[in-house]
Amino acid sequence: MKKLIRFLSNKIRAAKHRRKISRQVRITRKLKAGKKTDYERWQAEEHLFQDWNERTCIMGNMVEPDSKVIEFGAGNMVLRDLLPEGCEYTPSDLIQRNPSVLKCDLNKKIPFDLAGFDTAVFSGVLEYVYDIAFVFAQLNPKIKKVVLSYSCTDISKANRLENGWLSDYTKGELMEIFDSNSYKIVEYREWRNQSIFKLLKR
Repeated sequence: MKKLIRFLSNKIRAAKHRRKISRQVRITRKLKAGKKTDYERWQAEEHLFQDWNERTCIMGNMVEPDSKVIEFGAGNMVLRDLLPEGCEYTPSDLIQRNPSVLKCDLNKKIPFDLAGFDTAVFSGVLEYVYDIAFVFAQLNPKIKKVVLSYSCTDISKANRLENGWLSDYTKGELMEIFDSNSYKIVEYREWRNQSIFKLLKR
């Protein structure tokens, strides 16, 4: 009897998971068709996973001491406590979870001046941005250092629609964007098939 109950419970969980994935695929397709941002998803804190903290730690170690950091897609602001000594930290996100967060939708023009920062961090956010070249055009020339992660299509085989990702860049395409905005790669790592870049203004 217990085996039957366990079997049925597993079947029910699997069916719920399939429905959830199917719903996300439909949402992603609709968002991409209209070039919209998924505000509904990021309202829910359940989508801010602690599992990402290892990646955030790697990226925090790429930031130089005494940097003036703006983090885009700050979420729970884990990066703030992982930065080197002397850094100033400003969070930015689609959802303003507290008054210190600068509200910003990267699928639109950045609504604040970047002159007070020298370093920008993008941790797991650029997959939800349609035009990464447009973002970099706004960073250039004010931001001297960039640390970012991205699941490149030629490295990560994750299902992009199921993940709700809105852009589909290869590593080479990203490198072309960096180069056209005079950023050079000074450090590169991979974490769970995600590319992590440290860029420096030439």
